[in-house]
Amino acid sequence: MTSIISVKNLRKTYQHKTVVDNISFDVEEGSLFSFLGPNGAGKSTTINIICTVLNATSGEVIIDGQNVKKHSKDIRKKIGVVYQQNVLDNLLTVSENLRFRASLFGILGKEFEDRLEAVAKELDFQNYLNQPFHTLSGGQKRRVEIARAIFHEPKILLLDEPTTGLDSESRKTVWEIIGKLKKTFGMTIFLTTHYLEEARNSDLITVINKGKIVAAGSAISLQKKYSCDRLLLYPYKEAMNHLIANVKNISLPYTIFDDRLVIENPSVNNVLEILKYDSLIDSFEFFKGNLDDAFINILKQTEDSVL
Repeated sequence: MTSIISVKNLRKTYQHKTVVDNISFDVEEGSLFSFLGPNGAGKSTTINIICTVLNATSGEVIIDGQNVKKHSKDIRKKIGVVYQQNVLDNLLTVSENLRFRASLFGILGKEFEDRLEAVAKELDFQNYLNQPFHTLSGGQKRRVEIARAIFHEPKILLLDEPTTGLDSESRKTVWEIIGKLKKTFGMTIFLTTHYLEEARNSDLITVINKGKIVAAGSAISLQKKYSCDRLLLYPYKEAMNHLIANVKNISLPYTIFDDRLVIENPSVNNVLEILKYDSLIDSFEFFKGNLDDAFINILKQTEDSVL
């Protein structure tokens, strides 16, 4: 596939503090790309450079074959942005907000009405077109913010932590919309988030920490490499030491707590072997390592590394 976003040796410094430190990555056209990192990692700074709001200190960003420094006006027509905070006018109705947004791109009259009908139908907000924006729920506002971002039919949608502050049902709705935009319209989605689980369906995940890229890959590859399965053993009273002696023979890392023994990354055969000591074990739990575990371990293990 063709790269629609190409970031090369990008660097951004504020008053001698480097917040984006010589990063490079590519986003394939039509893909869902997740840019993952903790608060303050450099995600929003990067996305603001990509969407021409900020200038880079050095390096370059190419959007659909055009350099953001030289062709910012053209690039703004190719991208839509959903920010962490709502940016629409609270006192205007949904329709009025979108009419103003459309006018910035020369979408007027019947063209606007036709586009409004189509977008409202696709994102399912026909029922509150005439409501003031401030009266909407959090999930409804996100719908309309996404509508604002795609109203001019951009090739790329940038989402800067779009589910921040939303309840679980609203988050689910946002993800259904994102999936539809990618699948139905072939839109390239660039997502920033600090939840690895939220990036599970991405084609590529790139992790940034302290301005540096520290990991990249599919959700499955990152989970396999960085997450940790755990077997929790709860021995009978007075049986802890005996159980530890038997576990040591298996040569797996473990941690001792007052009431349990935690074994990291046991294989299926390891688990079966350990459970043979059932006369020592009152109960047990097995936890499969997930993507959030992987994210935490990436940050711990790659604090100073750069791809």
